[in-house]
Amino acid sequence: MNPASPSPWPACVLLTGAGGKVARAVRPYLAARCQTLRLTDIAVNDDDPAADEMHLADLADPARVRELLQGVDAVVHFAGYPREADWPALLHANVQAVACLWGAAVDAGVQRIVYASSNHAVGYYPRSQRIDADAPARPDSRYGVTKVFMEALASLHADKHGLRALGIRIGSCGPRPVDARALAHWVHPEDLAQLIGIGLTAHLHHQVVYGVSANRRSWYDNRAAEQLGYQPVHSADGFEPALLHAVSPDPVAEHFQGGSFAAAGHRSPVPNRITPGCPQNAARGPAA
Repeated sequence: MNPASPSPWPACVLLTGAGGKVARAVRPYLAARCQTLRLTDIAVNDDDPAADEMHLADLADPARVRELLQGVDAVVHFAGYPREADWPALLHANVQAVACLWGAAVDAGVQRIVYASSNHAVGYYPRSQRIDADAPARPDSRYGVTKVFMEALASLHADKHGLRALGIRIGSCGPRPVDARALAHWVHPEDLAQLIGIGLTAHLHHQVVYGVSANRRSWYDNRAAEQLGYQPVHSADGFEPALLHAVSPDPVAEHFQGGSFAAAGHRSPVPNRITPGCPQNAARGPAA
């Protein structure tokens, strides 16, 4: 791969889930680079300044999706049910809608999809283990399972139809980390937008990367992203003094990377349980 010679930005990009918290955080960065940024969501937030520009759509509706994709060169997919839920809610928003969108994108001649996967696709790894993009999936919840499905479907369409795809396993995204766990998996919106731009321009087939900033305590070896040209400019490290003791009282949540998602309903033994307040990566330096 040669990240030094990326492709130009696609002329028309469809951003799904555009009214959601994370999509709204990255929209200004994308709008500054895209010739046309088309926004869609299943509902409109009245406090969204772009509400009048939003195309309302249920992505599980094939006819509506075909309309949305007319003239679209690339999709940034951030729609979906964003947390743990029962199967009916997750299957509609995170499986049926994804299958509909991916298939319609192939039929419409869309060249690329950048999609929001999640740290919960690998949330059952212990915090003591550093993992890379090739680590087998270990979802910590039904929600995590739907993200594994999304990654697998993207891989299928890349191999079978040549649809270039980048999956970003996002931890927490916002202007600052909010607790001790986020010191490992937090990503600033500007860094996330950089990853999205890489997905829209880099020479790739299908790749999964971690959506994290340059955090010293990160559980992730993110060399796959770095090889594509990712150079995060933000870090959670400066927030450590204020957040080191903002931990869960649940030792199961503190053991696994997925936190409360892994702990909810957990019944299996947890080997080598850790003590809350003792982060596993305190002595670990920055990712290479």
